[in-house]
Amino acid sequence: MDKTFQIKVTKYDGKHSKVVDELAICEYPLNIFVNGRHLAVLLCTPEKLEELTVGFLIFHGIIKSYDEVKSVKIDEKMGRAEVLLNCEDIDTSNYLKQVLPHNFNEQDSTEFFSHIMNSLKIGRIQNENVHVKGEIIYDLMKKSLSYSDAFRNTGGVHCAALCDGYNIVSICEDIARHNAVDKLLGKAFMEGINLKDKILFLSSRVSFEMVFKIARFGVPIVISKSAPTYLSIKFAEALNVTLVGFVRERRMNVYTNPQRII
Repeated sequence: MDKTFQIKVTKYDGKHSKVVDELAICEYPLNIFVNGRHLAVLLCTPEKLEELTVGFLIFHGIIKSYDEVKSVKIDEKMGRAEVLLNCEDIDTSNYLKQVLPHNFNEQDSTEFFSHIMNSLKIGRIQNENVHVKGEIIYDLMKKSLSYSDAFRNTGGVHCAALCDGYNIVSICEDIARHNAVDKLLGKAFMEGINLKDKILFLSSRVSFEMVFKIARFGVPIVISKSAPTYLSIKFAEALNVTLVGFVRERRMNVYTNPQRII
């Protein structure tokens, strides 16, 4: 299925206008079924749909490993991902739980972070042997951002790249930044890629949920072209994750745990 479609656009430049051809990014609904049960609809870019499905299920705790998956069948025409698991029962007790309580105050987050880490059995990142040089950060960010033809042509997708400190190991893109990360996680689990010694590069803003998503799998360094939120910074501190933002040309901000940046 095509990721982009050609459309007619009237462009205005001061007092002048003209009709030109432009490309628009596809927004595609994918219905996820697990053991015949309809679980979710994801609005996504129609590529790497199996990886997206697996990453989504792993993040939401429906499966713990790819070994639990018997088969994944993608019907692009109908917008369906049919997943069969090796077990008949599926645990949806943690699926789409409300992450933040209604009375949560982000200025007093320590107790809340401790509760999340304890309840989901997420420990602080212990790997202090993962480092990356500043010059390599700039080069890898440039490579990851230049990967996508869809981004250059439409400006409508986000990229997520997994790196080993020197090279890009895997890269995915999607209209939704969370989907791009889920595709990356799904691909890593399907191919048996170790995440605990990798670095995640993002083209998007870093929210609390983004740090929450990747910290569950032990990624020690997160680097973004854009800004982190206050809550994502405080959560990265609690998790001992190195969080870097605003990587532009030869500039960057290191918000937490700068010891991993050389």
